[in-house]
Amino acid sequence: DNTRMVANEYAAKMVASGTCVVLRVVKLLRNSGKGAAVQAGMLRANGMYILMADADNATDINDLSTLLKTMMKQNVLEKKNLQIQKRSDLNGKMQKIKDLLPSVVIGSRAHLQNASEVERTRTRIILMYAFHFFVSVLCSQRVKDTQCGFKLFNREAALIIFSNLHLRRWAFDIEIITIVEQLNIPLAEVSVNWKEVDGSKLDTSRFALALNSIGMLRDMLCVRLCYLLRIWKIKV
Repeated sequence: DNTRMVANEYAAKMVASGTCVVLRVVKLLRNSGKGAAVQAGMLRANGMYILMADADNATDINDLSTLLKTMMKQNVLEKKNLQIQKRSDLNGKMQKIKDLLPSVVIGSRAHLQNASEVERTRTRIILMYAFHFFVSVLCSQRVKDTQCGFKLFNREAALIIFSNLHLRRWAFDIEIITIVEQLNIPLAEVSVNWKEVDGSKLDTSRFALALNSIGMLRDMLCVRLCYLLRIWKIKV
């Protein structure tokens, strides 16, 4: 879809302008799915904070500051909790707490749900509620919007989560949340400004929506069973 070409052109412009910001473009040898592409990028990122965002800019990038503030507050709170739990060792000395604890903050479009229902067909509304039900049963009861493509990880969390990711296509968000829940990584959900962007490659016909929903349910069951039966084991 020319995303790589556009990114390369923008990177070249940044170099020419003399900016100190480095933009690296990761190219996969073949199309292995969105999950595989995101995983490759996340594991090659160098920053302390790593943002996952869709290339169509459906989410306002200015909301990144809100996610960052939430993550910093979350990390401070978690360090305080650990200091209380590990107040002293056998010698009565304070145990050292790591500066960077795993932390995840995800964007949410749940607050837009009521408004979007006005524009959706009955079939899409039924599928949406069915998806939310299965997410709460099979994945997480804390997260209202698992599929928003605007997620912030600190480096510690990104390395743990994406090193253990198995799903390589659209349902990989489900496995991200499952790993977070399995490891009890601090997680916060923040409302973001989001808009529909024209040019989606997904087929939105009734049959295609039903087929995609069945595929998502299959992947949710796969993730749930593979971790439950320890077919997939998380390495930390």
